[in-house]
Amino acid sequence: MEKNGNFLFILHSHIPYVLKHGEWPHGEYWLFEATAETYIPLLQMLERFKDKGIKPKITLGLTPVLIEQLKSDYFKEKFNKYLEFKIELLQKDKKEFERKNQNEYTMLALFWEKFYTDIQHLFNITYKKDIINRFKYFLDKGYIEILTSAATHGYLPLLGYDNNVRAQIKAGIDTYVKYFGKKPKGIWMPECAYRPKGLWKNPITKEVFIRKGVDEILVEEGIEYTFIDSPNLENASLFNQYGEKSLNPLGFEYKKTPYIPYKLASGLTLFVRDHITGYQVWSKHYGYPGDPFYLEFHKQKDTSGIKYWRITGANLDLAFKEIYSPDKAKERVNENAMHFAELITQILKKFKSETGLNGVLVAPFDAELFGHWWFEGPKWLEKVIENLKKIDGVEPATGIDILKNSPKTETITLKEGSWGENNDHSVWFNENTKWTWEKLYNTEKNFLAFLKKHKRKALLEKTLNKILKEAAKSLIIAEASDWQFLIHTQSGVDYVEERFNKHIGEVEKLISIAKNYLHQNTLSDEEKAFIEKVSRENIVFNNICLEWYLED
Repeated sequence: MEKNGNFLFILHSHIPYVLKHGEWPHGEYWLFEATAETYIPLLQMLERFKDKGIKPKITLGLTPVLIEQLKSDYFKEKFNKYLEFKIELLQKDKKEFERKNQNEYTMLALFWEKFYTDIQHLFNITYKKDIINRFKYFLDKGYIEILTSAATHGYLPLLGYDNNVRAQIKAGIDTYVKYFGKKPKGIWMPECAYRPKGLWKNPITKEVFIRKGVDEILVEEGIEYTFIDSPNLENASLFNQYGEKSLNPLGFEYKKTPYIPYKLASGLTLFVRDHITGYQVWSKHYGYPGDPFYLEFHKQKDTSGIKYWRITGANLDLAFKEIYSPDKAKERVNENAMHFAELITQILKKFKSETGLNGVLVAPFDAELFGHWWFEGPKWLEKVIENLKKIDGVEPATGIDILKNSPKTETITLKEGSWGENNDHSVWFNENTKWTWEKLYNTEKNFLAFLKKHKRKALLEKTLNKILKEAAKSLIIAEASDWQFLIHTQSGVDYVEERFNKHIGEVEKLISIAKNYLHQNTLSDEEKAFIEKVSRENIVFNNICLEWYLED
């Protein structure tokens, strides 16, 4: 069999910190839905691969804040209550459909009841309420590779100081080691966002100073590879039209090919996102998730929130959606998966015929697309991997596999950018989000100034250390890129603004308490109560180290 190249499939999993901060429609339900509809179905897929003796070599990004939430006892208790509630709603639906002699809907209610009871059994019995540990099993056995990320998915290029960038990365690595027992080799840079070394002007304060490149800090912390978007190599973006026209997958030309890895002078290896396969999934009109026979995400039964309808037509009013058929959807999964596997093969064959090289096709996606937004997604991915095993010439691989076997890579310089709209920072920094950066920069500055001024006491004095650790936890939560992204997309803006302001306020008040403690050497009952309240509500990153902020 002649090899044409490798297929590197990445699922980036992330939910911001939501535990103890709201339930529905904004808050904990984001995490519960993703766990039931994406993370456990992905584990089910891996179990089936294990039974078939197939190592799919999928790369899974798990953000540290997601890992910390999934490992918490609070999550485990609340997730079970969520599943019980969904099953109770389905049983009510079923009785209603039976009473109305709506047999097709009754069968679908039974389908969904089995779905949730299976998830319940897997979570409690098979995985013993610890799905991270099961992902660790598949990591250790070589079925998958797991990437780390910045602690709370902080938007690294725009954080105010290298100290904050390093703390985000160190917290991410520390979480990885804590739960997976070894250091990560690869990282998912939040939003694929990058900034090179050199002079940097703060976009709010206009201060100018020399910054390390994001890549330099990653390499200093032992990271070997990451991922970037193709337009950051000055290639055209296929997502400007976002699926408004059909695409000739073999007729696209590049200034710099995305089908080989590159290196930066720092030594960091870059894998480049392929837009052709991305377009095939994300395109509004031509992407697989828009298939008329797939489950309609946006239409739910008013009394239960359960989805019983199929897409039917992309521009069709929700009132005219037709009933969903799991069997028909399964047929479409098989067809779409074969098309995708053949597309990968065609692209890599063309690349080899033109260059003589075995290419690397990199296909990264948000994991929550698979199962949550696109219900059939995990089954589709399973079929893609199985089909690639049947087609000569393309081998699924992880970044580590490719680094071990890849020929010498070209060293390049990389411009500042992201995988967002316009491939710049404009999704996260714009007129609607500017106020968040004004507050964040001021709070980062205040926290670092106090910590550096009182470094010795902060590290050695028990009470002061606890106060500032709680402040650091609140700060990295406030640094999450999710707040700006959701403001930009106008999704749950009231919730997002309340959350951001809350965490910024926590940091500022904790700094004030720390100042009072230094002068008075004691805490008031009110101050003690506030510290404990913040500690109870922010139950992630309890291993945070103040030293991480003092290295730059």
